[in-house]
Amino acid sequence: MSKQLFIKTFGCQMNEHDTEKIAGVMSGMGYSLTNSPDKADMIILNTCSVREKAEHKCYSDLGRIHELKKSNPDLIIGVGGCVAQQEGINIVKKAPYVDLVFGTDNIADIPGLLEKKGKTKNERVSTVRRRTKYLNSASDLTAVTVMRSHAVKAGVSIVDGCDKFCTFCVVPFTRGRERSRQPDDICKEVSGLAANGYKEVTLLGQNVDSYGKDLGVITTLADLLRMISDIHGIERIRFITSHPADFDDNLIDAIAKLPKVCEHLHLPLQSGSDTVLEMMKRNYTYSGYTEKIRRVRDAIPDISITTDIITGFPGETDDDFNRTMDALMEIQYDNAFAFKYSRRPYSPARLYENQIPSVVGRERLNKVIELQNSITLSKNQECIGMEYDVLIEGESKKDKGKLTGRTRTNRLVHVPKKTGIHAGDILRVKISSATLSALTGEAV
Repeated sequence: MSKQLFIKTFGCQMNEHDTEKIAGVMSGMGYSLTNSPDKADMIILNTCSVREKAEHKCYSDLGRIHELKKSNPDLIIGVGGCVAQQEGINIVKKAPYVDLVFGTDNIADIPGLLEKKGKTKNERVSTVRRRTKYLNSASDLTAVTVMRSHAVKAGVSIVDGCDKFCTFCVVPFTRGRERSRQPDDICKEVSGLAANGYKEVTLLGQNVDSYGKDLGVITTLADLLRMISDIHGIERIRFITSHPADFDDNLIDAIAKLPKVCEHLHLPLQSGSDTVLEMMKRNYTYSGYTEKIRRVRDAIPDISITTDIITGFPGETDDDFNRTMDALMEIQYDNAFAFKYSRRPYSPARLYENQIPSVVGRERLNKVIELQNSITLSKNQECIGMEYDVLIEGESKKDKGKLTGRTRTNRLVHVPKKTGIHAGDILRVKISSATLSALTGEAV
């Protein structure tokens, strides 16, 4: 009988992909996944440290898991991801019942850590060694042991780390500097996914637009999109996350001209105020950002654009915040992910004067969410009566009588379950209703 593994993932799509790698590595050690932590022989928290809330949630969950260990002393508790990379063995000092800690570059080291721990039952083991280069997928165990969580779509890491050092961000200190994979290695992985029936790939990176800058012979993200577009069997290509400073006309041209590249762009603004953008060290102005948005929409009129917004950044005045609200009205994003600023270890902004009271940041966040929700709902309602190609991903989690999928613009769509419709099918769907989070329609 196989041992049971429960994994809880915090954070971005990169973390979700790392969880797939963890599951793959552990399957090679005789573990199978379970959705019940109380039935697990091993529990791993794959953590995020981008926001303070996610880090606090990790320690809160560890407290609850500790109760499980009291009744099952053989339960192995592991912490991976960005908090692990940031804190290292200090996690064990805060939570001495944790058995192993591994960083973002150390997934392949888990078997060795478990072997080391097995020699001494009470030993706590840790490694947060930083790779100096991006290992290819075979070396990193990602091509041969990854356990995909979807049967239709897959994330593919193309660049890890970030060189931007935005003053609010801890990523360069947890993920390290930018390291690009070789394009041939990426295309080999995507070809393997296509051969196994995958229809959609999302190219992943903390700053995906900077792909290739560290390679001897520069291959840009636009070049890579063209290469992957030639792979038979892949129907849709996405990428995330872009940085406005690196987003250029070459990439716009690739999105516009490559039929497989989806009409969706996630381009974090963070703030509508030039003063705040300068303090954040974002290396663009609001006018420069909106000029790129204009060029994108001129080239790809039907594109969906989403963004990230931070409220309550140190020194953000009422006028600065109002400029962000004005930006939301002007740009009319299809959706936005908004967060209240939180002080992160190593980030320069944590030492800035004029820290904004948390209650003010929260009030501003609520205003952003309220405004953006009204814009998103309006845009979704504009879809009623329209027809879209929807890639069916599988059964709805909330309604067993419906299937779910996404448009090329990344809108979630529900359709009634019917005989002959399967995950991986691309259906033409006419939209009949819309909510804030999803569209509903019928196949035509």
